[in-house]
Amino acid sequence: MEDINKTLGEIKQLIAKAAEVKTTYTWDPAERSIFSPQNLDEKIKFLTPIDTPLRNRIARKKGLGEAAVWKKMTSAIHAGSHSTDNVAAGTSTAIVFADAGAPNETSQTYSTDTAVYKLLGRKLEVGGLTLAASKGRGGEPNMQDSRERIKMYEVLLGEEELLIAGDASARSTEFSGLNKQITTNSGNVTFVTSSGVGSWCRTLYKYGANPTLLVASARQLQALADDLEKSGSIQRVTIAQGQQTGVIGGLSLSKIVNPVTGSLIDVTPSRFVGFGGLLLTEQSPAGEKWIETEELIPMSRVDVPSANFSYISFVLEAMALKVIGEPFQFKFCAGA
Repeated sequence: MEDINKTLGEIKQLIAKAAEVKTTYTWDPAERSIFSPQNLDEKIKFLTPIDTPLRNRIARKKGLGEAAVWKKMTSAIHAGSHSTDNVAAGTSTAIVFADAGAPNETSQTYSTDTAVYKLLGRKLEVGGLTLAASKGRGGEPNMQDSRERIKMYEVLLGEEELLIAGDASARSTEFSGLNKQITTNSGNVTFVTSSGVGSWCRTLYKYGANPTLLVASARQLQALADDLEKSGSIQRVTIAQGQQTGVIGGLSLSKIVNPVTGSLIDVTPSRFVGFGGLLLTEQSPAGEKWIETEELIPMSRVDVPSANFSYISFVLEAMALKVIGEPFQFKFCAGA
């Protein structure tokens, strides 16, 4: 009886939605609001898909107003007292000063950047009878909850794609992703090699950057692993006679050494980089975030009115991407 009463109560709520005033998209009675989002952050904690590495790693902060506004650093992290091949162009202002004097005043070059928050989401609709019939069923105890998890996952995947390939100038409803915002350092390859990664690290080193993440297509990471194995950097495992069973084959490249600084760069595949990839510096040595997202609306579920006998909700978020330390990033394209 408890389950039946609960189901009847939910059906009663569904019927009440039929009182929608369709010309204004408001509820009758007026105290009911369609804009009462339920935050889904707690549920997202249980969803950490391997195909959304950037969303899993990039720092997130609360957004305010109609757009994200930030100072984007467009110069190196130092003044550049002396011009050399190993130092990016700077102000050529001396770091030394005389006794009883004052140090020279200089600053990095910044530009003010803005990004309007954009909405990402999926619509979820379940018929009232179908929803009622799913209650308490063994295989699917609540159809609404299971469908909601699928839609949350779809939004995560959509955000991951926009973080890389979003283009606000070409598609006005999108925010611009990394491929659009990174303009200083880029290159072209057929296949990624360890020497190539080292060359990109050397380029970023001039600016004072120490990359922490290599994101590439599955084909490029396979090529990189093959290159390392062929060069002898990855030790081959010899299987002795009598050990033909229970042997695990294959090698997984999870990190690669930065040959310039000796630090380790995390390596992860992405479905959304095309045939190329990204070499990213996520933060400064002081902990300042060089790449960050702002959320005006965190991942939420919004129940909306329906003139039909159905339960409708939007799983959505509103956000923007900020590339703060732009010269500390590298993007590459490939033709294979």
